[in-house]
Amino acid sequence: MFNVSIPEISDEQLKELYEQIKPVITVKGKLHYFREFTFDELKWISYIQNLDEDVREEVGENKLEVLENRDFVCLHNYGDRKLFKPRIFEVLSQIDRHVVFRVKAFEIIESPQTADDFFKDSFRSIAFYNGYHVSTVRLYGEKW
Repeated sequence: MFNVSIPEISDEQLKELYEQIKPVITVKGKLHYFREFTFDELKWISYIQNLDEDVREEVGENKLEVLENRDFVCLHNYGDRKLFKPRIFEVLSQIDRHVVFRVKAFEIIESPQTADDFFKDSFRSIAFYNGYHVSTVRLYGEKW
């Protein structure tokens, strides 16, 4: 069986990446920012667990644009197989270093919803048996 893992990044790298790249979410067809998270929350808390409280202002119409052909599959540790609880550091540590300088935001656009999603393909099955859920992440850059 293959081993999969989330790349490690230093605390300093995490802080630098978070200063530049923020999580966003689509609510009723509009992209929104989240509140600012503390350093500990970046590492230990699921940033989507309190959406009613944590989703903030709408992203301005001319602020962000999708970075074409840069969606990627992302690993997320799970404590409970049934609960998808992504953490910001997990996403930031997996953004391609060749494009990271262009990235201003990320959004999880696909995540496991049912047990069948853990086994949609061989990669997801391998990841699941190694302790991970798999999402698809979309990257955004500044609109020019």
